[in-house]
Amino acid sequence: MSIQLIVYPQSFNGQYNSISTTSGQFVVDGTNFNSVNTSSSYDSSSTTNVILDTLTNAPPSIINTWYRFRSTGAGTPTLPSATSGSLTLYSTTGTTQSGIYQKLSNLSVRTTYEITIDISTTGAGYIIPSVYNGTTQITQPLFLANQSQITHTFTATSSTNTLLVSYLNTTVDNIVISNISVQQQGVTPSTTYTNLEDGQVIVDLYEDEDIPLSLSVDDFKNVAEKVQSYSKAFNLPATKRNNQIFDNIFEITRTDDGVVFNPYVKTQCILKQDGFVLFEGYLKLIDIQDKVGEISYNVNLYSEVVALADVLKDKKISDLDFNELNHQYNKDNIKNSWNSNLGLELISPLPTTSFAYSAGLGVNNTDVLKYPFIDWTGQITLASNPNNLPGAADGFPELAILEQAFRPCINLKYIIEKIFDDTPFSFTSDFFDTADFLNLFMDFNWGGATTPTITNVNNFSGIWAKIISGTTNPTVLAGIGSFNNLVLFPNPFGNTNQLPSSYNTTTNIITAAVDGENYNMSGTYRIENTSASATQTVECQWLKNTTVIATQTLTISPSSYSDFVFSFNEILLSGDTLQAQFKNSNPSASPVVRMMETSTTPTSIVNFSINTAAITSETLVETLRGELGQWEFLKGIMTMFNLVSVPDKSNPNNILIEPYGDMFIDNANSTLLDWTDKIDISEMKLTPLTDLNKNTIFKFVEDDEDQTFKLYKETTSGSLYGSKEFDASGFTILEGEKEIIAEPFATTIPKPLFEQFNDFVTPAIFTANDNATEFEGFDNLPRIMYNNGIKTLQNGVTYYIPAQNGLASENQTQFLQFSHFTEIPTVGSSRDFNFETNQTVTNIGTTAFNLFNLYWLPYFNELYNPDTRTMTLKVNITPGDINSFNFFDIVFIKNREFRVNKIEYKPNDLATVEFILIT
Repeated sequence: MSIQLIVYPQSFNGQYNSISTTSGQFVVDGTNFNSVNTSSSYDSSSTTNVILDTLTNAPPSIINTWYRFRSTGAGTPTLPSATSGSLTLYSTTGTTQSGIYQKLSNLSVRTTYEITIDISTTGAGYIIPSVYNGTTQITQPLFLANQSQITHTFTATSSTNTLLVSYLNTTVDNIVISNISVQQQGVTPSTTYTNLEDGQVIVDLYEDEDIPLSLSVDDFKNVAEKVQSYSKAFNLPATKRNNQIFDNIFEITRTDDGVVFNPYVKTQCILKQDGFVLFEGYLKLIDIQDKVGEISYNVNLYSEVVALADVLKDKKISDLDFNELNHQYNKDNIKNSWNSNLGLELISPLPTTSFAYSAGLGVNNTDVLKYPFIDWTGQITLASNPNNLPGAADGFPELAILEQAFRPCINLKYIIEKIFDDTPFSFTSDFFDTADFLNLFMDFNWGGATTPTITNVNNFSGIWAKIISGTTNPTVLAGIGSFNNLVLFPNPFGNTNQLPSSYNTTTNIITAAVDGENYNMSGTYRIENTSASATQTVECQWLKNTTVIATQTLTISPSSYSDFVFSFNEILLSGDTLQAQFKNSNPSASPVVRMMETSTTPTSIVNFSINTAAITSETLVETLRGELGQWEFLKGIMTMFNLVSVPDKSNPNNILIEPYGDMFIDNANSTLLDWTDKIDISEMKLTPLTDLNKNTIFKFVEDDEDQTFKLYKETTSGSLYGSKEFDASGFTILEGEKEIIAEPFATTIPKPLFEQFNDFVTPAIFTANDNATEFEGFDNLPRIMYNNGIKTLQNGVTYYIPAQNGLASENQTQFLQFSHFTEIPTVGSSRDFNFETNQTVTNIGTTAFNLFNLYWLPYFNELYNPDTRTMTLKVNITPGDINSFNFFDIVFIKNREFRVNKIEYKPNDLATVEFILIT
């Protein structure tokens, strides 16, 4: 019998390292790019040399490891990503650049190396293979991106030169790279491996080592407790090979040779017996033991889902990149988001690989972010307009600002996809692709009444004057034949407003600090012709980057002046600029045109405000939801729907996620296995499940500041809206109570916005003072809501949407409805995404198809069935049995059907198996 423990290179997710590599290859992970999606990234705002800026501010600190970068100065492309073993580099509108880089090791100084880049999907623009020594350029050629292979040579100046491969383009496009290689010129890599392929290495075991495994996917007896497979701790000898694998970690004087084993980083592994795979997961180094000079490594093995929780435990929603969802916040876009045939219009085109992309909507619109009507503040009023003047209709609801009702909600499946994109794992779930789940969204509320501000002060007034308190300002002259910038000074006439930090008083240019800065500009520049005899023609303009957004030509008589009057509203992304300019169009004229100067009164006034008129990644994740943990989010979803996660036998990094009933009860892929001859049935002992709880409470987190939730609780003698109590008191010997909480989510109560409008049903999420006389928005716990679609108000009812962010007001008859039901009012087939809802507001209804009945009751029907028993037996299980076994399989023993709850497996011995009798 042969036991083999095989590990992959730690840092490279199954690619080559120093002890398992293709001869002559100096790029690590240049074939499958497994480590790219989880690699560090840098956003460069440089508009001159993105590569140098990247290496200066984000140098590759770990050798043989990929890093990512992209430019943001003229547009922000998607970060490089790896899919199906290939690398994709992106570009977007503007001159943009994206790429990956790696510090190579073991190069020989003054030796020539050949870079080879294989492109499977070509594109427009250029591919730039660069090599640097620190920040010193060695080579940096440009190649057209329309060719299938690029080769280039360089001469190493250090043993650790840095290779960069980037994509430069000015349009929305991408290229796909299948391989990046660096080899010594003239050397052909050997196809013979001293170890296994793909970087695998067989670990040396003690001669009599039998690695014990505890195999489990769900602890049937403990509600909501998912216990994943693992091994008990065991020792590995400190052989020469194992010391290489663990890099002599026991030597406190060891030096960094570039392959340092990190005990805090997961190490992929496979355990085999007689050629059968028993376990695929991850190895963890617990400690190093030294007994009388004999050194050994104490390790254990654990499964994929445990590893996923490990990867996500310190990650927040704020770590996700939502830049592709940047959009203007205005009435038209809000309404577009309601309609799945239109979709939210985005600031930048989507990559077609994004879950946010839909072929029906194209790259400029998406359906994963919506703006339902939700009462976020409790401050929506009824209009008082008895004469029916233009504006809100008398007696109908009116909004003072958009933010009272419209705040972003993002699709759950999109968030899950984003979370997995930043891990080495993937998932397969039929459930996540059901119509019901695809209509679920989480709110991205920001708490206060208005959108988050991007600066502490957002109203400014700039004024020009010749003399201020005896200080002479410089004369500002128009350019002759070319433009000079007009100047802005702080208001000197008793107004304390100062210029914003985005205005550079040296260059006289405004530069946006973050995405989504909305500049509402208006004012007058007074331009003076100081010539006593000649009329002058003066061109004035405002530029956004290089585009003219306001212009006026002035004809100014001798010794006279004229005003450049302007008004505009522009949304800027980070790095975008605004500048005012003027020039004298007469090339032969002397500099006689200038900004007008006086000593006592203002001559030029520029008023502008800055606010967030665009919802960007920053406004989505840097407020309430940004602090939510990624694993906390996933665990809450798994609790709501009683989801079970199991490893995919065909792909060790893929996780199968389905509801308990679909995985264990109605699984068409389950196999009936007859194990009758593998056990000693004369020693069978069945035990009733007597350690169950008498009561089990299913609930959401209580959002104590939620006024509607508090009012419901007070008027129903303490009942929690949406909760369910499973009462097993009929099992008279049971005792105790357990709570299953869908943390971090709170429930949401829908109700009519006003009592007289029964069909205007919206979620109510606001807080109130102790007397319930004043209402406002608050930092609510996250909510999961279902998209009920567009609703049309009946009987001529409308609601008023105010003029805001450059668009006019209107009286609207439709709104997008969200709730915890699939329909309002409910019908017989409606589903409820609360555990149970016994009482709702009139005209809403209830349904029996709730979270408990759909996803938890099948489990409880088995758990609390009087025929259910546990049985623990010694079973002669072979490596082949373990290799082919799935926990959703049914085991047949002596005319009865069992489910396997846990297997304690040890080579060369009988396995201890815990069965659950289910029929």
